[in-house]
Amino acid sequence: MSSMELIKKLRDSTGSGILDCKKALSENNDDLESAVKWLREKGILKAQKKQDRETKEGLIAFYFCSTSNDFTVCKISCETDFVAKNEDFLSFANLITNTIHDNSEPDKISRGAFEDIKTLKHNSKSIEEILTDTISKIGENIQIESFTSYKSTEYVYLTYLHNKYSDTASKIGSIIGVKSDHDLSEEVKSELKILPMQVSAMKPMAIDKESLDPKVLDDETDIIKKQLGEVNPDKIDQIITGKLSKFIKENTLLDQSLISDPKMTVSKLLEDLSSKNDISLKIMLMDLYSI
Repeated sequence: MSSMELIKKLRDSTGSGILDCKKALSENNDDLESAVKWLREKGILKAQKKQDRETKEGLIAFYFCSTSNDFTVCKISCETDFVAKNEDFLSFANLITNTIHDNSEPDKISRGAFEDIKTLKHNSKSIEEILTDTISKIGENIQIESFTSYKSTEYVYLTYLHNKYSDTASKIGSIIGVKSDHDLSEEVKSELKILPMQVSAMKPMAIDKESLDPKVLDDETDIIKKQLGEVNPDKIDQIITGKLSKFIKENTLLDQSLISDPKMTVSKLLEDLSSKNDISLKIMLMDLYSI
């Protein structure tokens, strides 16, 4: 095998650059197996040196199967927006998300972080090894931050990707899980597609007041009190109640005004669709992922 053929084979198997492959072969007397090991060791060292570097960019990767209730979302960060749009990074994100999906538990929603999936394998390589190789190849710190696999048939899921880098990757991704007593028609699903868009645009903190963290309301009450200054004591409770009501309306999905029709709330949309189609509709899940 000629030198160029050896370099090409080594590059295809490791993803390393031409100069690194050439040096690896030179250091190991053109022995491919030893050259691969040498590159792996050097790659690990390179990756370790980059692990402390800040990762403020990245993407939200989606892997969809043939059904709307069988998909996985993975949040992966990197250092620069340039790399986030890079084909190698996009392919890496797709591979990782696909591998996680194939290994996640059936019939449930599974959530986790890198530690939960680092030993999963694709073609004999673990996710941790694939990550190390990609860091070495791309030259930036990369972090697999979190994932969620949606394999539950309990809900109808609606997804939206905002600021797309590809058909399955974006800066912001949102998911709504709707429960109904009937199968939803395509027409109803189409009407409901505004909901994940609403989540991406308005970033509600909870579905409704009941699911809002009580601490959030306590903190907001304290902020309102500090902002009031010298106010007639008889009016303090009334003012606090009014401001809290406004805060809840702006930060809970069901109480928000629709981005497509500010005169209508999300809850009114669900009410109208339910009445019109003689079905029940209830939002059970709301997830927002962003970089």
